[in-house]
Amino acid sequence: MNKILLITPPFVQVNAPYPATAYLKGYLVRKGIPADQYDLGIELIGEIFSATFLREVFEGCDPTQFDTDSNLTRIYALRERYIATVESVIIFLRGADPTLANLICGADFLPQAGRFESLTDLESAFGSMGQTDCAKYLCTLYLQDIADFLRATVSEHFEIVKYAERIALSIPEFAPLAEELARPLNRIEGRMTELLRKKLEAVYPDFVSFTVPFPGNLFSALRCAQYIKQYFPKIRTILGGGYPSTELRNLSEKVLFDYFDYVSLDDGELALERIVSGGELIHTFTRNGYYEGSGRVSHLERGCPDFSGLPHDHYFSLCEVANPMHRLWSDGRWNKMMLAHGCYWARCAFCDTSLDYIGRYDAVSASQTADWMEQVAAQTGSRGFHFVDEAAPPRLLKELSLELLRRGVKFSWWTNIRFESAYTGDLCQLMAAAGCIAVSGGLEVASDRLLAMINKGITIQQATLAMRNFFYAGIMVHTYLMYGLPTQTLQESVDALEVVRQMFRAQLIDSAFWHRYAMTLHSPSGREPEKFGVRRKGTALNPFANNEIYFAENRGYNINLVGEGLRQALANYMAGEGLERPVHKWFAGKVPPTTVEPTLITDHLIRPDACRIFDEKARLIWIGPAPRRTSEGIEVYSTSSQKSLKLPDKDADFLIRIMSLCGDLNRKITFAEAREIYAEYSQEPFSFLYHSKKWDILRGFGLLQI
Repeated sequence: MNKILLITPPFVQVNAPYPATAYLKGYLVRKGIPADQYDLGIELIGEIFSATFLREVFEGCDPTQFDTDSNLTRIYALRERYIATVESVIIFLRGADPTLANLICGADFLPQAGRFESLTDLESAFGSMGQTDCAKYLCTLYLQDIADFLRATVSEHFEIVKYAERIALSIPEFAPLAEELARPLNRIEGRMTELLRKKLEAVYPDFVSFTVPFPGNLFSALRCAQYIKQYFPKIRTILGGGYPSTELRNLSEKVLFDYFDYVSLDDGELALERIVSGGELIHTFTRNGYYEGSGRVSHLERGCPDFSGLPHDHYFSLCEVANPMHRLWSDGRWNKMMLAHGCYWARCAFCDTSLDYIGRYDAVSASQTADWMEQVAAQTGSRGFHFVDEAAPPRLLKELSLELLRRGVKFSWWTNIRFESAYTGDLCQLMAAAGCIAVSGGLEVASDRLLAMINKGITIQQATLAMRNFFYAGIMVHTYLMYGLPTQTLQESVDALEVVRQMFRAQLIDSAFWHRYAMTLHSPSGREPEKFGVRRKGTALNPFANNEIYFAENRGYNINLVGEGLRQALANYMAGEGLERPVHKWFAGKVPPTTVEPTLITDHLIRPDACRIFDEKARLIWIGPAPRRTSEGIEVYSTSSQKSLKLPDKDADFLIRIMSLCGDLNRKITFAEAREIYAEYSQEPFSFLYHSKKWDILRGFGLLQI
């Protein structure tokens, strides 16, 4: 049986494994195909940030080459301090020795160069109890200083979480990549191929498959494939992942096949199974052309990801900002999983909804997902999960939360969502009780007109209420924002910032990111740009990569100045600053004042929560500890408080019974059933109790309507 090695090439992320190879390995092994996986990125970054490598770099430098750069001169002058401290820093960031935080936070331990010039008041940023977080932040600045030096002296392409991204972005022809591949290996690439060689000699596979999710790890995959073709010519190479699935669907250049024997698009499970077993190719390019093939793997068949064999103790956390929500992407060893395949909404005009990985929605049961979570936690030793779905459906999150509570397992998790009305206060409270700590979702253009135009399916009011409910449940919120959408006016750009300002001021948003709209080939807006008020520039396909579409419109304002103003304002908002400043003052050029009502968001916030509207079909659940019957009523408890409620005997007896019934999460009790049971205790309408202040108090302790 042929053997395959699945490789994540440098660089994707450093705090947790990228999940593609784990899903592929799990599937292939269950199919009886010998499969191994290797995170070349985390192994290489560990080699780079080592005393041995840094000494080689410093000794190989000509210090006169950066005499005019005071920052590089300073780093070189402090080279012995960098060599002496780098491995302690990595040990600390890996969580192997937390006691180093005291040393790191000392003034004289870490050498400091240009990145430390942005250092703010650490005490106000991290508080008196945040020494570990403060130390992570200082270590991140320290590693970024080293990265700046490596970029200047070893390779201009090096960054901690990407490599040579610039030459892979929106690249119409392969020629720039070929030109770079013709250059000799630099010191980083040399170390990368040494690690690759050792792994190949240990495993000696028949196939090596590289997953390339982003432009920032395309070139390193090419370098590795180039090395394999030269020194291990019998091994056949495969390219797959998000980048080729998005960018290379119209590939016509043959030169790529000097490096890869196969280019696989979309889900890789079935494609790799057939390549390795010699079956009918599916969604695969070879030098001879494209093979569409037939067949499909369901999300259930894809199964549980297998993270075994990855060096879980090698991953390390970074802390680039003090904002607790914004740092989740780089801080913490999150197990990355998918709740479902594709997006349950899949209608947004800016999204690549015509592609299979978004357009085909396919889920499994909450029970199955919980089984997989327990398996993965056992493999990795981490009980934190990041669900990387395009958007997790509220119904599935409800069922998963119930399942986790039913099992009594303790995980922390976060995921992507849509800010829709289904996220009531009670559902958010349920999710928080089941371990949800954060959500991220798109507010996009923050304009009801434009949200309707792009078919986002939400309004500012809906988003506000969903964010409010997450806030009350203690769940952090990150939102993705967009500017430069077709037909978006300067006034709408200013107004969008005002909406965001009001949301930050109301503490509805913990962090956000503003990106410029890009029209893509596989999105509804890219397929029919005229419907969105713009005209496409050219229709000819590139021989290599095709994704972003350039379009013409009569914008009438400087989009770059607008983008800079939006980013500057957002950076301040995330630090809790500038929230009282008029939004038009963030822009360098002349812009109009906002037309948004100053109470827009607060007016939305006073609207009642949907879960306070009686629905006889809704389910009633109790997720708190068992209440205690007292002589005056009942006493309820949470982990941090308790409350005695004075109640008539009939109401107290009813609540003790109903909370016992709906506390059994294996049993479904509807409000219609609760009303019938209440009739056994009282002749008064159930609505009297339901709409009372006492019921609101019980909701806060876990008596929920979902």
